Amino acid sequence: MPKTLKWGQAYSVLLDVGATADAFTLDSSTLDGTDVLDGSTDFVDATEYVLSVAIQRGRGSQTEQFQPGTCRILADDRASGRLFDPANTASEWYEGNFDLAPRRAIKVLAGTAELFVGAITDLDISYEMPNLSFASIIAADGLYELSRTSLTAFTPSSQLTSARVSAILDRTEVAYSTALRDIATGVATCGTVAYPDNTNTLTALQAVAVAEDGRLFANRKNQIVFDPRIDFTFSTAIASFGGTATNEIPILSIGVAYGQETLFNRVQVDVEGGTAAQVAADSTSQGKYGVQTLSFSNVPLNTLAAGSALAQNLLDKYKEPVIRFNEISTSLNACGSALWPTVLALDVGDVINVTKTYTTGLPLTRTDSVFIESVNHDITTSDHRIRFGLGQAQLLTAFILDQSQLDDVDVGLQ
Repeated sequence: MPKTLKWGQAYSVLLDVGATADAFTLDSSTLDGTDVLDGSTDFVDATEYVLSVAIQRGRGSQTEQFQPGTCRILADDRASGRLFDPANTASEWYEGNFDLAPRRAIKVLAGTAELFVGAITDLDISYEMPNLSFASIIAADGLYELSRTSLTAFTPSSQLTSARVSAILDRTEVAYSTALRDIATGVATCGTVAYPDNTNTLTALQAVAVAEDGRLFANRKNQIVFDPRIDFTFSTAIASFGGTATNEIPILSIGVAYGQETLFNRVQVDVEGGTAAQVAADSTSQGKYGVQTLSFSNVPLNTLAAGSALAQNLLDKYKEPVIRFNEISTSLNACGSALWPTVLALDVGDVINVTKTYTTGLPLTRTDSVFIESVNHDITTSDHRIRFGLGQAQLLTAFILDQSQLDDVDVGLQ
């Protein structure tokens, strides 16, 4: 059953054991209990034995691609009576070929909010003599599943980046569930690309994300998400951190970055099958900071002009270093229960406002709108710390006749 920790939030760690787990068993199940005739689920609730949970999802920079998200669970195997031990044939979770094993599904929930959904990659048991034993479970999200598959040769015709993502996921050798997709319509067009045998599926999808300058990641529900080009947007923040209002989420730590990790004043895009590299450069920035190159090879765009447009779009975002909040952390202990639903629902791609107040210097308050680019949870019996990695967002407000300034770069037409 779910375990409620000292700050009042209930948590569940659910494991797929490959066999019906809640079937009513004569002389074992309790009348009026939770077991039902024939059973209804393959998941068992392992929460009572869990000591800690660590979840890592996202990317370190907006110029990087997303790698598989992971979840690490430490459980007390001795307290469970060796239920986790795959060598224990007496375990209730042992059913021959249907047992707790690699590729079985796993879910971590806070209340009803999914923090992580994925599949087990490793189940290791460690012993401390004479009789202590611990289970270490490592799970990964859908990106890891895609990284373990390869395409057979095929040559799709020119199509939008979003259609290319769907075409790859639809391949019989990939067969990623349509129920686990959230594919937004792209703005760029992929060209006719001949994918050879044994092309890694995740690598192919990441190349499409580069062509779009969007995001391709697995969200907290393990849906494969494809976001369109990260550009100027009319999006508004769905949560605020650090302010004084009652709906502001408290900040425990905050990082400010001002460096060359997102400074690029020369962008080179090599289009798949193209005859010349497409380069966008800013001589003014190069004169101040030297040449800083961001380059991409074999980008599956349909024309050299599209490659040139992509290069220019990236140059416009990164030609000057930006002072930005790059990480914040909070905890459920500090938030108060009214804010838990908001905090727990935040995911990669969401826009949030971050405010930092200073005691000296000017200005005394700074507020930025930023994208969430990574989400990390560290849960123990004493704390639930959440860290958000952040990326720069370029937000626009709607142009209002007789009010907005014509040369205001933060105003646009909807």
